[in-house]
Amino acid sequence: MSSFEKEYYESDKFWEGEMLQDPVNKERIFVSASLIPPGTRTLADIGCGNGVFINYLLDNHNNLELTGVDRSATALKSVRSNKVEADIANLPFADQHFDCVTCLEVIEHLPIPVYTKALRELTRIAKDHVIISVPFQEKLESSYTRCPSCRTVFNKELHLRSFDEKKVSNLLNEFGFKCVSTRKLNPISSFVGHDLYRRLFYPEQFEDWDSPICPICGFEQNSNGMAQHNARPVENASPGRKWISYLSALPKLFWPKKTRFYWIIARYGRIGPG
Repeated sequence: MSSFEKEYYESDKFWEGEMLQDPVNKERIFVSASLIPPGTRTLADIGCGNGVFINYLLDNHNNLELTGVDRSATALKSVRSNKVEADIANLPFADQHFDCVTCLEVIEHLPIPVYTKALRELTRIAKDHVIISVPFQEKLESSYTRCPSCRTVFNKELHLRSFDEKKVSNLLNEFGFKCVSTRKLNPISSFVGHDLYRRLFYPEQFEDWDSPICPICGFEQNSNGMAQHNARPVENASPGRKWISYLSALPKLFWPKKTRFYWIIARYGRIGPG
């Protein structure tokens, strides 16, 4: 992890806000909690962030002994359960230490050298079950931003990989866990070809600065001496753009739509004796 990437996750801006105010995230949290198997006594949430999920469990599942784990000290300030600052690729717990291990919206961020190590660690410390959620069939380029300073283009959420149903189903096979159930959440309807349309006629939408910090050069919106690099202000639409908007309005009345799900959550069970 680069020093600037570390600063990204230690930024207060990154962790501010309460996701449970969002009805869509509420559903994701509720469904994730519903997948915890009966009889679970100990649970670790790896990559717990600011504790949205584990704090919910603390308030609504008081029969669980909970541990939140994250590498960000800033994020852990908001976690109310037992908490440990640690890296997902090197977890400080014994083998099969927890009945259930959860890892929600984390592994899509992991670079290649860390990814396999992390999956091995999750399954190593889990006695019976692992629950993982990731964005479903995400088009990484749809959330690109461009650093106003070094001009690097990157996914503003720092997502590095995309997952389909087959990949999720087979995710932990080599580590002795099989997928026993999946849930897809938050259906989103969009026009067929809309992403291509945006790229052709509104390419600047993929370059707007929208990140706490650039993980490559460390640029921050309010950094001293960097004000001249701020992202370009939104300008009034040109006559040509207005005509594009007018001409695109009519086809929307009959243009086909497609529906995809935003998240997929999977529960995995250990194969054979624990």
